[in-house]
Amino acid sequence: MNENMNERKARLAGKFLIAGGIATFSVGCWGLWFDIGWIAQPFYAFAWWGYILVLDGFTAVRRGNSLLTTRYRYVPALLIWSVSFWYFFELLNLRYQNWYYVGVYKNYYGRVVFSFVCFATVMIGMFESYEALTATGLWKKLRKTPTQFPVWVSYAVQLVGLTMVTLSLVFPKYLAPLVWGSVSFLLDPINYRRNSRSILRDFEVRDYGMVLRFLLAGLICGGFWESMNFFAPQKWIYTVRGLENFKLFEMPLLGFLGFPALVLDGLTVYSLLARYFFNNQSWEHPDDLGYELPQTPSFSRTVFAWSIPVQILFAILVLQGVWSVNIASERLDLSDLSLLSAPSCEALEKEGIERPIQLLRETKDPERREEIRGATGMETAQFNALLDEAGLLSFKGIGSRHGRLLQMAGIKRVDDLESQEPEELQKQLAEFAQQNQIRPPRLDMVRVWVLAAHSRGIIMKNDGNKTAGVIDARPPKPDSGWGTGS
Repeated sequence: MNENMNERKARLAGKFLIAGGIATFSVGCWGLWFDIGWIAQPFYAFAWWGYILVLDGFTAVRRGNSLLTTRYRYVPALLIWSVSFWYFFELLNLRYQNWYYVGVYKNYYGRVVFSFVCFATVMIGMFESYEALTATGLWKKLRKTPTQFPVWVSYAVQLVGLTMVTLSLVFPKYLAPLVWGSVSFLLDPINYRRNSRSILRDFEVRDYGMVLRFLLAGLICGGFWESMNFFAPQKWIYTVRGLENFKLFEMPLLGFLGFPALVLDGLTVYSLLARYFFNNQSWEHPDDLGYELPQTPSFSRTVFAWSIPVQILFAILVLQGVWSVNIASERLDLSDLSLLSAPSCEALEKEGIERPIQLLRETKDPERREEIRGATGMETAQFNALLDEAGLLSFKGIGSRHGRLLQMAGIKRVDDLESQEPEELQKQLAEFAQQNQIRPPRLDMVRVWVLAAHSRGIIMKNDGNKTAGVIDARPPKPDSGWGTGS
């Protein structure tokens, strides 16, 4: 009776979670569309938390059991560990430099809080995706008669993991992607030998459906992550060498294969920590595992509480490195436009325009563009040059610092990038940066700008000599020829 009552409560709560998730996601999209700063800037957080709430609600309605409604005791640890888990990869990316961030908060505390809120969703987002797939019954019967692996298998798997991470660190230019999945290969055998929740054990009991659901969950998460990231004002851009010529959103197409590996990495790390903090018990529905997990002694809550400031310190230290190496630009404001005088800036603000991206959107309509130009008191040529500058600085997160360097190099609008050779342009920008004592853009960033200038859509395809935008997101060019952002 109590169990049925708990299930009914969970299903009712699930309906509220679905409604709350849809509302959260909708508010984020609304704020992004109208560029309402306090919503648009952290849009990604609205999108991802909305996604999590909807999936948990769906699982609760289907099963009467979910992470947020009945197994919520695992959630605080999942959120905290998730931040440290992702910052481990940010630490490695200081070496790999496979992605960088654009349009970030100018305020120090804004950056810290936003990163914590977003990175806390990594593990729970992947696990909720898996739970939702499981709730549908997908591949539930894909099981075979259990077997038992020889002792050497777990050690061989660890050797593979050690090889993967070593190669990725020694040859980061081309082998950095090997890091995805290496954590599982390295640590999961430890979980296996200690009778903790283990992917290797899933293979041993031949529960292939479970493994496939985890892999699919990672792929679904990757698709949602990248699609929402593409439209967000502050986001990451991937620059994996050799995979830049075919992108979906900001991710090389082959890069999506890293997301299934990432979910296994997250599962492995959780299982390792759960042995010491959750008596070796998993966050999963008790009916889903094909084997028993023996309970083990765990640390006290005091130890867990003391671990939190240590993890925060680790994250902040890594953040310092990220800010100095892998952040390309900050949030773009009207004050960043060098061609905009103070009186003209005030005139734009009176028109309800507070950011360059709003200026670009508002001036798509010729009549509205002329109305705004008149309000600023600028001549037509001056105003068109201002729009070119706004488009250039907004494009692919170029930002004000790198935008100034491009202007020094004679690049006044996005279209000017199409004729550039990335290597030569980067050298030129580096010279200007040295003269002005500022940090120059990396070659991989310049390559992103030039390749994207040819193909400014959701899908970017470049065959080496020719480029083609499969889905073109550019607005039509007006006769005056002002630049556009992306």
